[in-house]
Amino acid sequence: MIEKSIKTALLVLTTGLFFLISSCSNDSSPASPYSPDTPDTSEDNDKTWEEVLSEDPSYPPNVYLTEFVEWSPGQVGSSRMGTEYTDAEGYPLESGTVNAFGPPEGGGSYTGGDGLTCPIGIDGWAVWKFNPDYIIVNGEGADFTTFTKTWAWSSKADGLCCELARVEVSEDGTVWYEMDSALIRYDENPIPAESNGSYIYTNVQGLHGNAPTWANFRRDMPAEELQTVDGVLKWVETEETVSRYFTAGDTNLGGISFDLSDFHLKGDPAESWPADGKMRYLKIIDDSSILDGQDYAREWALGANLMAAMGLHTAPAE
Repeated sequence: MIEKSIKTALLVLTTGLFFLISSCSNDSSPASPYSPDTPDTSEDNDKTWEEVLSEDPSYPPNVYLTEFVEWSPGQVGSSRMGTEYTDAEGYPLESGTVNAFGPPEGGGSYTGGDGLTCPIGIDGWAVWKFNPDYIIVNGEGADFTTFTKTWAWSSKADGLCCELARVEVSEDGTVWYEMDSALIRYDENPIPAESNGSYIYTNVQGLHGNAPTWANFRRDMPAEELQTVDGVLKWVETEETVSRYFTAGDTNLGGISFDLSDFHLKGDPAESWPADGKMRYLKIIDDSSILDGQDYAREWALGANLMAAMGLHTAPAE
């Protein structure tokens, strides 16, 4: 009986090691922005973001998305169909749209983080609304930031596991403004030869999803910065900390920040975002033409995802 128990234990240990090694494989394995995740050790892990922020007056009044408006989800890759994120036909579940509400729960460049996110699907799009008590205004520099659940192979700047998306903004949810196309740049490599090995993420500009997220409302996070290590550009931890009580003016929050001055009326580059414009709506649009490094194994693609969005220049709504 003892001998049998020992053999069983060894079998379990061996199996566990096999799956551990498999899950930490090199760039030859398909990647997903939903793994690997590190368990959150915060004592408030079981509480919602609303509960955490309302029970602790130390949290600053940052402006986040609080309402889902509309979407047209795209179909995910065949290997992602029928998972916890999608229905049997591979379309993201509408129930997941609430995951973009509130503050981000990032994990830095090593992990996508513990927080939830909303996958949109390949060529899908979705619209959210910011807290109705506030508006996003055009200030000096960037005006809002979008966060995604992504990480990077070995924390390499060109090893991101992400799917990019275009961003549009609106005052009323009807008339939309798009990013100036001259400010959008990405590596036009439609079919990279290998996992994240042929896509140059440092070339990307003006698109959602091209950066890890460090901002985390549940716990303090070690800040990271890009440094060249042995000839490779990587995110490296610094002695600074990203506080759980982060504000819009803090650095090292991650995500991609956008300036409303860079947007113009959709289809009309001559009409810029109005100087007194009041942004309330955000649209995230997955575009298969910029599917990036996931194209090497499209069957694994979930499309772009949105973890959170935060206003940087805000004002009370009238």
